Amino acid sequence: MTILLRALRSLIIGGVPADADLELLRKVVVLRVTTLMGGLFIAIFALVNAFTGHHLLAVADVVAFGFVAAAFLISRLKGDLRLASWLTVLPTMAFFLFVLATAKPGLSTYVWSLSIPLVTVFLLGLRTGHMLAAFHLAAMVGLFVAAGHVEGLTRYPAFIQARALTVYVMVGFAAAVMDLRRHGAHEALRRQRARLADQIDALERARSEKELLIRDLQKSLTEVRTLKSFLPICSYCKKIRDDDGYWSGLEQYLAAHTDARVEMNLCPECQGKDAP
Repeated sequence: MTILLRALRSLIIGGVPADADLELLRKVVVLRVTTLMGGLFIAIFALVNAFTGHHLLAVADVVAFGFVAAAFLISRLKGDLRLASWLTVLPTMAFFLFVLATAKPGLSTYVWSLSIPLVTVFLLGLRTGHMLAAFHLAAMVGLFVAAGHVEGLTRYPAFIQARALTVYVMVGFAAAVMDLRRHGAHEALRRQRARLADQIDALERARSEKELLIRDLQKSLTEVRTLKSFLPICSYCKKIRDDDGYWSGLEQYLAAHTDARVEMNLCPECQGKDAP
């Protein structure tokens, strides 16, 4: 069971980067599930139609299966989701219209056309998907009208036509609502990610400032330790030798190694000694 689930997971999301955007992952899953499930059902219908004598429908099933399989392979091997989506939608629309026009009314094959709004919107987006869904709806109406005047086209009862068109419009409306809600959720997630990114940047800046402050404190501590360490002072002139071996006066040494300001003055003892 585990092996089967892994194989199915590989078929559906194989080749998608682990850090892929959620919208990209959604498109991949919808496209591959549509082509896999659609290809499976079309293959079954092709066999059924072939064994029951509906050879024309069997041929149409085989052609549709070829397009669906090609779309799946393009999405799986090349990663071209847009081409694979168009290669799925357009042949599927043509196939459903062909079935609607040639199948027997008792087979209820018109039901498959009701999935077109979902397929087009989910694979090609709200605007393009609804344009294609509207075109398919117009084609359905045209076939229903032409069936009463053209021999060879399947004639459906009026209540079937009304039911099919009503459900088709309702499915299209539901697809639009779901896509708008999905788009809103995706935008909210994108804004949340942007806020998180800003917070991460702020934390990174604070960390950099903290590291800079730590370095300054360590430098100051080093200077303090230098002052606390042993200082080589000339016993005669009282000059101090620095780490580089240079001798400098006390005032110069303090000015170079500390932030202290040296102010010359006389202590009370020296004032009484007539110091110059």
